[in-house]
Amino acid sequence: MDHDNSLTEALRETLLHIAGVSGAVAKRLRPGQSLNADLGLDDADLEVLADCQRRLGDRLRLDHGATRIDADELYDLAVVDVFALTVQRALGRDLDADAVVDLFARAQAGLRGAAD
Repeated sequence: MDHDNSLTEALRETLLHIAGVSGAVAKRLRPGQSLNADLGLDDADLEVLADCQRRLGDRLRLDHGATRIDADELYDLAVVDVFALTVQRALGRDLDADAVVDLFARAQAGLRGAAD
């Protein structure tokens, strides 16, 4: 359960990072939104987001290694894919789509609750 809560918190941070560079409200981001086409992130935004996700991945790592995520890897991703890539790089785990969408919903519910 703790691990699941840490992943939910990590996805919440991912949503906040994406919202921070795109100007979108994290509570309203949708899993299928494209970073480029829907949110309009440019190369500089993707560099900032990649750095945020590297730091988040480094915190998730149990072996204290470094997570490597480059801006060009984020270029064609959707919002939910950024989180899945971070988890894959940080923990070596591939989450199935249903698990990621469930975490996504819980993370947004937490953001909505925090704003109330």
